[in-house]
Amino acid sequence: MDNIQNNQEVYITENTSFEEIAEYFPYLIQPLLEKGIKVIVCGDVKWGTIGEELERLGLKKEEILRELNEIAKKQGGPVRSFKLDI
Repeated sequence: MDNIQNNQEVYITENTSFEEIAEYFPYLIQPLLEKGIKVIVCGDVKWGTIGEELERLGLKKEEILRELNEIAKKQGGPVRSFKLDI
């Protein structure tokens, strides 16, 4: 079995929420859409975790998580963001 932690940071796990993906890894939205996974529905971020959705859709969890982490690594990890509560 292939281990995704071989000298590579793991940014996305099955417990990563869609809110975290939208906020810190917005560049993953398009690759997820290409796999039929929507992060944003009707203008709002979807509830739940990536793992729950992969199971619901019957997709290969380990393979997709590895792909997402490879993209995140190439992009330099999470984007720097901040929220202003005014």
